[in-house]
Amino acid sequence: MRTFKSLLPHIFVMFFFALGLSLCHTNVDAASSSVKIRYNGKTYRNKSKKMTVKYNNKTVSKKSYKAILIKKKYMVPYDDIFKKGVKAKCKYSKKQKKITITTNGVTLKMTVGKKTAYCNGRKVKLPVAPLSVRYIAKKKTRILVPLNYVAKALNLSYKKSGSSIYLGAPLSLFYDGKTTYYTGVQGKVYYNHKLYTLHSLPVIKLSGKMYLPAEEVLKTIMGLDYTYQPAKGELQIINEDLGYSFLAFTQTVNAKLNGKDVTLSAPVKIIRNNKTKKDVVCIPASTVLSQLNYTRSWNKANSYYQIQSKEFFNWEKSLNASQSTSNNYLHHFRSYYQEQGGTGSISFQLTGSNADILKTATVNRSNNIITVNIPKSQYNLDKNLFQNFGEIIQKMEVIEKDSTVTISFTCENVADYSYIIQNKMFEINILYTYGSSDGSVTGYSLSIPKPEGITIANVTNQDLYQSKKFQIIISGNHVAFYQNNPIVINNSSVKNITTTKSGNNTVITVTTSSLMGYKIYENGKNLEVKIATPRKIYKNIVVLDAGHGGYDPGAQNKGTNEKDLNHKILYTLMKNYFSGNAPDIKVYWTRTNDSYITLANRAAFAKTVGADAFISLHMNSATKSSANGTEVYYSVSNNGSGFGGISSQKMANLFRTQLLKDLHTANRGTKTAAYYVLKHNTVPAILIELGFISGSTDYAKLTDPSFQKTAAQSIYTSIVSMFQTYKTGR
Repeated sequence: MRTFKSLLPHIFVMFFFALGLSLCHTNVDAASSSVKIRYNGKTYRNKSKKMTVKYNNKTVSKKSYKAILIKKKYMVPYDDIFKKGVKAKCKYSKKQKKITITTNGVTLKMTVGKKTAYCNGRKVKLPVAPLSVRYIAKKKTRILVPLNYVAKALNLSYKKSGSSIYLGAPLSLFYDGKTTYYTGVQGKVYYNHKLYTLHSLPVIKLSGKMYLPAEEVLKTIMGLDYTYQPAKGELQIINEDLGYSFLAFTQTVNAKLNGKDVTLSAPVKIIRNNKTKKDVVCIPASTVLSQLNYTRSWNKANSYYQIQSKEFFNWEKSLNASQSTSNNYLHHFRSYYQEQGGTGSISFQLTGSNADILKTATVNRSNNIITVNIPKSQYNLDKNLFQNFGEIIQKMEVIEKDSTVTISFTCENVADYSYIIQNKMFEINILYTYGSSDGSVTGYSLSIPKPEGITIANVTNQDLYQSKKFQIIISGNHVAFYQNNPIVINNSSVKNITTTKSGNNTVITVTTSSLMGYKIYENGKNLEVKIATPRKIYKNIVVLDAGHGGYDPGAQNKGTNEKDLNHKILYTLMKNYFSGNAPDIKVYWTRTNDSYITLANRAAFAKTVGADAFISLHMNSATKSSANGTEVYYSVSNNGSGFGGISSQKMANLFRTQLLKDLHTANRGTKTAAYYVLKHNTVPAILIELGFISGSTDYAKLTDPSFQKTAAQSIYTSIVSMFQTYKTGR
């Protein structure tokens, strides 16, 4: 066996070998960040940032010969960039050390080592003289020229971004009697949130004004009625949907809008694209589009000219005297754009003749189609289709059938919407979806603007699940506020929303297509509501069943009905425990008033709402007043394992223990019985016999308000304890 001491020499050898490799690797890395070059008789270690050169977005610089800084100017091999990349005509005289580059109507002559050069015969001064540079590692000599100066002298565009320098070919244009090699901005068009590449000519800037190719933009992209008469130099633009006619003339600032004289800020130009050999009528964008009522701007960062419709259409037809006001005649339809959060919405206003009928309009969303149905109505307009909205909406169509007017909006994607009905006008706003499209709890289902001074503390709610509704109650009168700030809907289960004043509160009533769960949150300037099936919304769900009701009084004693005690304790005194805007435990009551519910409906209700547990409250009765105390029942037929491993028996024991602790009633134990609501339930279920209404001691307790309040508190505590001990896993 070799000793550690005998191994020391080998260890030291291995250590220093590894150290040597490490140092060697470090030197290689250091060298890779610089390049060793020689020029003018001296050797330099150039450590400047190396730049990749691209021409028309294609890399033209070689990996070993990227642009490097020499005397604070980026220098490049002329043959890599201009001869091979740009395809310019290049010549180099080794004897005279002269470089000649010709392209785009320019001949540039330079001499190695001299700043004096000649551009189309005119003497110019270079910022840095061309250099003959020896790349030591590559053992090659290259002729380098100042990139920025040479590119611009040859009418190429030049832009530095990140680790690249971009060169671009110029546009060869003929206008105002001469050929121009244009190297200024070249842009696309962004119309109504859609980006378009132009083919006749890009957006260009002439004399400080942005110019657009008229026919391609106005007719092909924007869908306007466009005609041009070359003989007269006259172009006409008509928009029947908005009722305007615009007339302009080439090479002049004179124009007419609906027959009235207007003056443009720059003339319309005829520009010949020498590449395509075609003449293009170009308009000064801002001044013409402002006359046509569009929002417009140049996006410098993304190189596009943004055009947005302020108004899409405005159709109107007067009603005649024979059209009865008892029917609803739709006679004015208008659509316009509203900016909202940088994305925007498209709004539609439809005016009818009968306010009461208009209020019965319903809105539905199925996938990417939003539909408005207005019954007992007649569409009184000639136009019923519009398709030039842009990316939010693909088309709007009106169909009249069986005295119902249906307006469908086919959207590019699933879209949010909001709507309001004021007097004789129905307005719907369609915008982008930011939350879920399927009604799940990802994202919001309703976005409710908050009036000034309102927080979540001023908001309560009431679940009217039996009628498939719920109410959001906001303190104060904000009805007028919501007429101007409508609620955004992003859930197909929402069928209707109304906003009304009730006392000192504003009540927002939401009607859904089926029983739905909901939670209300505060998010910045809005209240956001999530809506989905109860099990997708709530972590824990329990059904509370107040026994008897309606014509079934239950047990009676001294004028006291069991049904009333059950209802008061289980609903009246307990409802506030579960009234939060976003509760962890959701309670559904089989009855919230003095109504009769069949046993079958009570048991089935747990499945309807997706409950985790079922609790029924009763008061016992016996022929002898000596019978007193609390007992809790479960069914052996419904005692399987439920959420978190709970069973009906475990649940009964948990509640009995807590009730006895809080109420100090006699312990009559946990018992089994085949009660219908227990045996035929789909979830762990118990029936509490709180006390004997006939009992000598229990009657006084059961009718005592303080005892009733304690009983409600104890049942609540038991529910909380149950869900803390046994987790639903949601």
